[in-house]
Amino acid sequence: MLLAGTAFIDINELQSDLTARFFPTLVSLGLIFCGALLAARPSERLLTSSLGALFNQRALLSATLFLIYCLTFRYVDFRISTALFVFAVMWVLGARRPLELILTPVLVSASVFILFRFAFNVLLPVWI
Repeated sequence: MLLAGTAFIDINELQSDLTARFFPTLVSLGLIFCGALLAARPSERLLTSSLGALFNQRALLSATLFLIYCLTFRYVDFRISTALFVFAVMWVLGARRPLELILTPVLVSASVFILFRFAFNVLLPVWI
């Protein structure tokens, strides 16, 4: 369904670089591949451990932070919201080293912004 859904993403047929369909199609194919691997070798222990991890408190809090990030995406500057999101998820997952908590969100936010803005030609919400 995901792969079929990517066919409905509007693209510019004259665009010479990667289109808006590229990343969703890549993610869909990756999910199909991983699902096929799990289906080929199902294991009771694997299923129990993976479902247990989904309902972990850290996982639920990370998913909640991601939902907030997605809902506020168009209203907040991409660079700021991404840096705050990465910082918050790192904190939830147990990162406590100050240099790591400062550098990682800034570098992730800047590199993703540069990649999407200049490599994929995607305009992201910015205030400045």
